[in-house]
Amino acid sequence: MLSLNEAWHHQLEYVKDFGREVSPRGQPTLEVPSRTLAFDMNYPVVIHEGRKLGYKFMAAEAWWILSGRDDVDSIAPYSKNISNFSDDGHKFFGAYGPPIIDQLDYVVSTLERDPDTRQSVLTTWRPNPPSTKDVPCTVAMDWMVRDGAIEMHVFMRSSDNWLGVPYDAFNFSMLSCEIVRQLNQRPLLWPRPLKLGACYLTAASSHLYRRDFEAVEEVLAVPATRPTTPVPEMLCSGLVPIKDVLNVLKDSHKDYIGRWWNE
Repeated sequence: MLSLNEAWHHQLEYVKDFGREVSPRGQPTLEVPSRTLAFDMNYPVVIHEGRKLGYKFMAAEAWWILSGRDDVDSIAPYSKNISNFSDDGHKFFGAYGPPIIDQLDYVVSTLERDPDTRQSVLTTWRPNPPSTKDVPCTVAMDWMVRDGAIEMHVFMRSSDNWLGVPYDAFNFSMLSCEIVRQLNQRPLLWPRPLKLGACYLTAASSHLYRRDFEAVEEVLAVPATRPTTPVPEMLCSGLVPIKDVLNVLKDSHKDYIGRWWNE
């Protein structure tokens, strides 16, 4: 299974080569329908000199989601643009945190009751959304335990491969890590410890905006590499909630996420 760094690189190339031209909201775009990005959640960070990511924001957003938050004030210090997506300057209509936290106990208990279940699902879509700047991109998340590892299946209506995927994939991996951590604290019906497995991210529209084409070409000119350090096993088996770990990382003077957990 490819790391996210490798899978993301392949995804950019595929959409660039096979995408069809569309212009939602008047923005020129290359789009591939119903495309699945598969990657190993043990390697959930994009590290490429051609893609300048905000790794403190990456940690902060994952913390924000796992804390069940939807407020602007707690996430805005980590991103200069994110507040533009709030309708009222105070909250985000489509924030994933509240619905995820509301349904997380169901996900964990369903997996615990039946290790082979196909019903461990939560939804983040809002029925009949009003006119808003923040329509959720993610519709549903599904987890299954297979061969001693947890697999995540994500269904998105829209996935911006340049801007969104590096952050979304990390968020999904940290959420899965928290589920693994909680299950590893309970009497399980399968051999412990449960491990992180693959994430399958399927988008109805997997796309690239024309404004990012030049940057994409620069990234594709350099071969993707596989990170050497996976998610620490203790993260998914420890007593400390993942959100608390991320809370420390987001404000650390060292860029732990960008340097992939290494000092």
